[in-house]
Amino acid sequence: MRRMEYDVNQEEAKQVSAPEVKKGQFPVDEATAEEETPEKTTGNSETSPEATGAEVEAEQDKEAGCNREEVMTGTGEEDDEGVSQTSPLAAGEEGTGTPNRTASGAGLAGSFRFEPETGATLVMPDRVQLKVPAEPVPPAWAADFNPQVTRIRVNNEQTLRMDIPRDQGVVQQLQGAEVTVGERVARVQPVVRPTQLPSPALKIRNITGEVRNVTAEVIKDKVIVQGIVHKQIFFVGLDNIVRHFSEDVSFSTFIEIPGAEPGMNVQVLPRIEKILFHLTDDGFFVQQKIILEIFVKVTQFVQVGLALGTGPLLLLPRVVGEGVKQELVENLLTLSEPALKVDEIRGEIRDLETEVIPDKVIVQGVIHKQIFFVDLENNARHQAEDVPFSLFLDLPGVVPGVDLQVHPRIEGIFFELVSSTELRQKVVVEVFVKATEAIQERVAIGTGPLYKVQQVIGEGEKQILNESLLTLERPALKVREIVGEIRSLVAEVIPDKVIIQGVLHKQIFYIGTDNIEYHQAEDLRFSLFIDLPGALPGLNVTIRPRIETILFNLETETTVRQKVIVFFNAIVTETIQVPLVTGDFALFKLEQVIGEGFRQLLVERRERIPAPVVRNVVVEVVVPPAGIVTGRQQIIVENVVELPQPAVKIKEVQGVITDLRARVIFNGAVLVDGIINKQVFFVSEDGIVRSVMEQIPFSILVNVPGITPETPFTVAVEIENISFTLSPDGRFLRQIIVLNAEVTGETPAPEPFQVVTAVTGPGIVTETVLVRAPIQTPSGVEVREFPVVTAVTGPGIERVETAVVLLDVVNDGNPNPVPIEVVTNVIFAVVPLLPVGA
Repeated sequence: MRRMEYDVNQEEAKQVSAPEVKKGQFPVDEATAEEETPEKTTGNSETSPEATGAEVEAEQDKEAGCNREEVMTGTGEEDDEGVSQTSPLAAGEEGTGTPNRTASGAGLAGSFRFEPETGATLVMPDRVQLKVPAEPVPPAWAADFNPQVTRIRVNNEQTLRMDIPRDQGVVQQLQGAEVTVGERVARVQPVVRPTQLPSPALKIRNITGEVRNVTAEVIKDKVIVQGIVHKQIFFVGLDNIVRHFSEDVSFSTFIEIPGAEPGMNVQVLPRIEKILFHLTDDGFFVQQKIILEIFVKVTQFVQVGLALGTGPLLLLPRVVGEGVKQELVENLLTLSEPALKVDEIRGEIRDLETEVIPDKVIVQGVIHKQIFFVDLENNARHQAEDVPFSLFLDLPGVVPGVDLQVHPRIEGIFFELVSSTELRQKVVVEVFVKATEAIQERVAIGTGPLYKVQQVIGEGEKQILNESLLTLERPALKVREIVGEIRSLVAEVIPDKVIIQGVLHKQIFYIGTDNIEYHQAEDLRFSLFIDLPGALPGLNVTIRPRIETILFNLETETTVRQKVIVFFNAIVTETIQVPLVTGDFALFKLEQVIGEGFRQLLVERRERIPAPVVRNVVVEVVVPPAGIVTGRQQIIVENVVELPQPAVKIKEVQGVITDLRARVIFNGAVLVDGIINKQVFFVSEDGIVRSVMEQIPFSILVNVPGITPETPFTVAVEIENISFTLSPDGRFLRQIIVLNAEVTGETPAPEPFQVVTAVTGPGIVTETVLVRAPIQTPSGVEVREFPVVTAVTGPGIERVETAVVLLDVVNDGNPNPVPIEVVTNVIFAVVPLLPVGA
């Protein structure tokens, strides 16, 4: 290598020391000069090129403080041939016989003396100017092996690791580092779950019962009765708390009534005579016996004339008039689908309304029809239709206020399929109307048929004045009319009195300031009582209210004062059955008794005393982990190390990261500092394995979205690879170090929250999903799999609280938590205990 440098310098010296050729002269042939030179330099061949080069370097060091460039001027005397020679060059060659060292600092060892040919007339230059480099020209690879320069570049996603060479034959022992900055601890309170235990009864306090949902069906000579005995059982538990639970016991029986026929009226009067009970010794069961008495009466409406007499005062429905009328209702219906034929049309009358005007009764209603037809694809189809109808009957003597009994009937439905989509229908409706009014008469009692009638116990009447002040919705010029009616009338019989309550509904029609008529409604509640000596609870009462007058006065544009006088008549009666003598006084609509009977039933029941209804709600407290924010960054560190001795090859590279530090410099960015401690083992020219150690500082800026100076985090830096290139002279080692930095931070953990894992109780239905989450346990926070209730329904639930939380659903194919709506609490209403069958 050094020999190569010498030859190069020698050639450069030749070019520098070559004389300049003046105009008109011939240049000296280099070949001729080289042939003569050996004759004059053979005596100096003992000096080696290496030694000459060393002397030149020493002389170069002395002159380096100058301008790095020396100009040599010839001052020698002119000889006989008139040739001017440069003194240093001539002196050096003739006086010492040593090689020329004129090009100091340039390492021009091996330069030769120039002599002109003898006998030739040559013109030599007066002065030779030499340019000597101050420093040696570095080789082309020197820029890549500069130990003073360390390069660090960020390796982004586009710069892949494939660009970095890998040295497969070199052993690499690389070790990263990790540092944690800050910490966070979460404390969770332990959860105490309630537990409920069953308990037997010490004793039964009492059992009450009532008969509900009684139904009766009349068949030939019999009446079938069904119903429910509703019981309420009060017992004392082991904790001396009186508890309650209810029970429904169904019953059914039949009573023989000779002469009874389907369609007749039936009245059923059930009564619980006695409830006997006994608590078992273990306190878990109660034996019950219920004695039930059922009275049945079958009647039929008849219209008879009665004879007056001195019998009891009765409230009798006298027939004012009756009539029957038929009406033909015809219409054309468009079918929803084309039809081949119509199979059947069924009809019934709904929403029947009546209105009485003098001598007439107006009847309105709706004929509801169901049409069954076959479409073009032979599918049976159904279509419904509602057709309104109205008619009136002439009933001389009827006035508003009479009682009406209306019996409508569809006599026939006739239809014709006019086309595939048009159906013509004709419906014949028959309506029978009977008008009656209640009168009080004393009739004769004899041995005639037995009738169910109402005996008058007492009668009373009372007027009330209802005064109110109404604010109109808009200014009015005048009030045209106020119409009122009594609604929601109820009456209750107490000893010697009848209490009446209801609503006075008024409709006010007035003229606004814009001369437009407006309407405004008003409801006023009222209550009163009427003294009726002899009245007792359980008796029947008939109330006849009547608005006698409505007085009003428009006091201001928006204020109306109203006074309403209402008259009430109350008649208290008792249901009796007596044989009446028929006569020609008047026609009455009465219920004739066909038969009656009664039966006693013994309902026996063995019930288990239930434990307090355990509507248990099991919860778990989920302790969410702290949120994780991460950031990664890869950098490439390039540097050059000068080896103490030339190396033949690299054997091993060891790298360890120390002094790792990190800090958040601003939100979302972490600066990581550290030192790479590196040791390189190489083989020198003498075959000995040597090593060199080096410390390389580095800095990495890692972007971590969401991190703040208050966020605890951990930084891990690893040396992924160290690749190297040895310089051609073996003195320098160029290295490329790949570092990977990862920052993991913990955001503040969310507050622990409660989730419902199970809900138990009678009739409770839940929907659950299996999740995996850290929960609070007596031993600490543990990650477990458990069901979470997402929906719950059932009796007794007053309120269900839900929330959307992040949970890891098991076997959903996603390892990360997902938002899911779960039940966080279930609130039950206070309900009585439910029995458990023995």
